[in-house]
Amino acid sequence: MYQGWLKSLSPLAQALLLLASLTLVLLGLRLAAPLINQVLLAIFLAVMLDPLISRLAQHRIPRVLSSLLVIVILLTLIVITIMSLSASAPDLIKLSRQAPNLVAAKLQYLTQSLSQMGIVLTADEMLNFVDAGAVVRFVTTQLSMIPGLLSWWLMVFLMLLFMLVELPLLKRVLRASEQHAKLFNALEEGIQSVIVYARVKTLTGLLGGVIVWAVAHMIGLKFAFLWGVLMFIFNYIPVLGSFLAAIPPVIQTFILFDIKTSLMMVGFFVALNLMLSSVLEPLMLGKRLNMTLTVQLLAFLFWQALLGMTGAILAIPLTFLLKKVWLALRQPV
Repeated sequence: MYQGWLKSLSPLAQALLLLASLTLVLLGLRLAAPLINQVLLAIFLAVMLDPLISRLAQHRIPRVLSSLLVIVILLTLIVITIMSLSASAPDLIKLSRQAPNLVAAKLQYLTQSLSQMGIVLTADEMLNFVDAGAVVRFVTTQLSMIPGLLSWWLMVFLMLLFMLVELPLLKRVLRASEQHAKLFNALEEGIQSVIVYARVKTLTGLLGGVIVWAVAHMIGLKFAFLWGVLMFIFNYIPVLGSFLAAIPPVIQTFILFDIKTSLMMVGFFVALNLMLSSVLEPLMLGKRLNMTLTVQLLAFLFWQALLGMTGAILAIPLTFLLKKVWLALRQPV
C-alpha cells in the first residue's frame, strides 16, 4: 500500500519527498554528532584491534584480558599526550594573544616590498583580512577543552571494551544468517581494505609526526611536540590534512625568525607531504580503495560538516564502507 501510494506521485514529488527525508536524517545525525562520534570511533578502533585480539586469543590469552591490556596501553598513551598538551596550553594561549602584534611587526618588511611595486598597503590593513580576535578565541577555546578529552576517551574505550569482547558473537550471528550473508561478505571485504588503509595512515602519520617534531625542535620552535601531534592527527584527513597541520608551525616560524626561514619551513612541509602522500602511501596501499582525490575531498567536506573533526578523520573509511554496502544491497539475490 505504501509503495503504491509513493509510485502514484509524480517524479518531482518523489524527488522532493526523498530530499526532505534525507534532510531530516542528516539533521538528526548532525544533532546527535557528539554521541555518534564516540560510537564511530569505538567501532573503528574495534575493527582495527580485532585481528590483534584474535591473535592473542589463539595463544590462550582470554579475550577480555587481552582487550583490557590493549585498552590500558592506548589509554595511557592518550593520557600522556593530553597531559603534555595541557602543560603547553598556557604558553600557547599567551603566544596566540601576542600573535597579531608580532605578525604586524613582521609584515613591515613585506609592506615595504609591496610599496616598491606600487601597492600601498599597511600592516594593519593586511591584518584586517583576518579576524585576529576570532583566532585567539578559537585557540583559547580549543586548548581549554583538552582536559575534558580524558572523560570523552574513557567513554570511547568503555564502548570499545564491550565491542571487542562481543565482536566474535556478532560475526557468528551474521555468518549464520542467510539473509545477512551478502551484507556481511561486503562488510568483511570492505573492513579488510579499511584496516590496511588505517594501518598505512597510522604508520605514515607517526613517521610524519616524528619528522615534524624533530625538525621543529632542531630549529628552536617551542611547541615542537604539539606540532608533531597535529601532523599525526591531521594525516588521517584526506587531501588537505598535511597542509592544515603545516599552518601553525609556519606562522610560528614567521613570527620567531624571518621570511626566508618560514619559506624554508613551507618547502619542508610540501616535500614531506609529497613523500608521504605521493610516494609511501601509494606504494603501501596500491589501488585497494580506488578513490580519486576529488571523491576523497568531497567525502572530507561532507563528513566534516556532518560530524566535525571525527567525521573528517573517518571520512575515507566511512565513504568506502557505505559504497561497499550500497553495491551489495543493489546486487540481485
